[in-house]
Amino acid sequence: MKTRIFDRYGRVAAVDHKYTGEEPKWDGCESWPIEKFMKERSRMFNFYNYYCSAKDLFDDLLKWMPTNGYTKQQVKLIKSEGERCANITCLKLARAMNNGMIPTRDDVMEYIESKPGLSCDEAHDDVAFLKAEIDSILRRSQASIQAQASLNTEDSNVKILSPLQRLSNKVNKTIISELEIMIDDKGWAENQTSVDSINLIQLLKANSIPVKGLKDIYSWLEVYRESLQNALDKTDEFDIEGWSFLPKPGIRSRLKAIQAMITQLDKYSSSNKKVRKVRNKKVKSASLQVKKLKYKESDDDFGIQSVSPLNIPGSRMVLVFNTKTRKLGVYESDNPISVKGTSLKEWNEEKSFSLTIRKPDDIIPILLKKSEKVFTKAIDDLKTKRGKVNGRINKDTILLRIL
Repeated sequence: MKTRIFDRYGRVAAVDHKYTGEEPKWDGCESWPIEKFMKERSRMFNFYNYYCSAKDLFDDLLKWMPTNGYTKQQVKLIKSEGERCANITCLKLARAMNNGMIPTRDDVMEYIESKPGLSCDEAHDDVAFLKAEIDSILRRSQASIQAQASLNTEDSNVKILSPLQRLSNKVNKTIISELEIMIDDKGWAENQTSVDSINLIQLLKANSIPVKGLKDIYSWLEVYRESLQNALDKTDEFDIEGWSFLPKPGIRSRLKAIQAMITQLDKYSSSNKKVRKVRNKKVKSASLQVKKLKYKESDDDFGIQSVSPLNIPGSRMVLVFNTKTRKLGVYESDNPISVKGTSLKEWNEEKSFSLTIRKPDDIIPILLKKSEKVFTKAIDDLKTKRGKVNGRINKDTILLRIL
């Protein structure tokens, strides 16, 4: 059984996290010590190399392009080239930057110069590196398209058959041709009271004809059924004349054979119809869920900043703080919390609550740095009356912590 690379929220499922760590998160990476930033950047390359192939990361490149000045047509062109067109390093960088990694730092050169054996003329910019690679692919692709267009000029009049047309041709060659032989042979053209038919079910299975291909066969049989019935009922002079060489028993036997073959088609159709599976509702990726979420990235008065909202989908607890009202919101759930628009969803109404923080400088550091057991006790010790929460996140809300 193939191991799933990504979880339902689009994050890498790090099954060996004890050895590799979880997928790198880049909250506040612009203010990290340069040593921490470079170490995490290096771990990022090893992490994606361990879990992901170029095919797994290719969508991240396509997602990165529109946010960095590339048109829909250019994205489509890169997509048509496939994952093998791009360097795997570029794909890793694209995913990391999609997840919040900054492309370069002003103190990179200082770091490089402090490390023996490292040398570089100037600080490396990941955006510039990625764009150079994409532009090179686009130039090659355009040249290939122009060359192919030149080769295809002579073949522009070649008719391309649709899948349905190809199926219709196959049915005519394999099934209807056999029915035509049956009419011309097997006693159908002679004055007999009984005739032989063909086993349509066996013939359809032998030629792997899908249910969609039965339409032409039904039509062929219906033409003969109607004609024979008109001759038997004497309701159409042309059909009466066409089957005049047969007595009524002969017409009836042929009508019975046609009807038997129609019944065969009905049975074949019923037994080969694909039962449509009930589709499970597709869970949106974390990035799509939080796309419209409005929150406050940082607040200087309280000296706090939000963690990445990408971690909310799939979490079981979210702590938020409204800097305007000083209300702490605690969202807890037994099921994965999700995001829709500007609101949190799937949280437990009985376990979730809000309360006003009278001394933020005392309680917020505990909420940010202490364990769940410790900060839960700190919240329980507050004497402020608890209220209900509505799940809405606005421009005054700091995302304090996500578990």
